Amino acid sequence: MKYKIILLATALIVIAAGAYFYVNRKTQSLTDSNVDFKISAIKFLEEYSSDQVLSDKKYLGKVIQVEGNLKEIERDDKGSLTFVLGDLTSMSSVRCSIDTTVVIDESAYPVGTAVSLKGECTGFNADDLGLGADIVLNRSVIIQNKN
Repeated sequence: MKYKIILLATALIVIAAGAYFYVNRKTQSLTDSNVDFKISAIKFLEEYSSDQVLSDKKYLGKVIQVEGNLKEIERDDKGSLTFVLGDLTSMSSVRCSIDTTVVIDESAYPVGTAVSLKGECTGFNADDLGLGADIVLNRSVIIQNKN
């Protein structure tokens, strides 16, 4: 009986410790991480549009450096920034959610500016109506302002 109580108490401590570390873990910045692929925003969109399954196998979960023209910068209600890259005449885009630990002066990046960012590829959102599609990169950081 005493053995079962000790075993149960040990199991509860291990579970509680695991839950604590899971909830309080820190996401590592991609600032110093190596890039798995370097690609232009337009080529990236072309690859995903032509074969999503193959592109997912190639890019999902990888750190991608994407270069392209800035279509817009979005700020959500929590203050998080997203840089939207691609052809200014197209509805499709590469959406780079900026790492929340990075401070960016938005005014330094007007629409049309050529930028290079890297982030983790988390997927492709195809539009069934053919109005455009988005590739999503999370935890993105700016590599350089090319202008």
